[in-house]
Formats: sequence, structure tokens, C-alpha cells
Amino acid sequence: MLNTLTDSPRQIALGDRVTFDTDEGYQVGTVNDLRRDVGNGELHAWVELDHQWAGMFRAVPLAAISPALS
Repeated sequence: MLNTLTDSPRQIALGDRVTFDTDEGYQVGTVNDLRRDVGNGELHAWVELDHQWAGMFRAVPLAAISPALS
């Protein structure tokens, strides 16, 4: 479980269901991995997207993630 570097710490763990805003609208998925960006070192969650082909992932900065809406 990791804390983001914001005023109110958020905890993200592998297996969490999360939502995030993109150019295509809000998307929902499951956190599969946490990796640092090669360029700037920012931590990203690798999210397996719902309603996509199996194995489709998106790298999402932790600051852009909110808990999944049930």
C-alpha cells in the first residue's frame, strides 16, 4: 500500500478498483502494478481496464486516481 504525496494521503494497493478521468471520459479498472515513470520518476498505477480486451492496461498517475464508484 502506498501513500500519494498530496495534502490528504490516499492509499492505493494492488487489486484496488479505481476510477480516473481521461480524454475519453471516466474509466474504471483494477490496479495490477505500481511503477515509476522512466522520464520523471512519478509513480503510476498500471490499471487493467474494465470493458476492454483482456490484458489492456493504462498507466495512471496516482494523483489522478479516485476510489471506484460501486
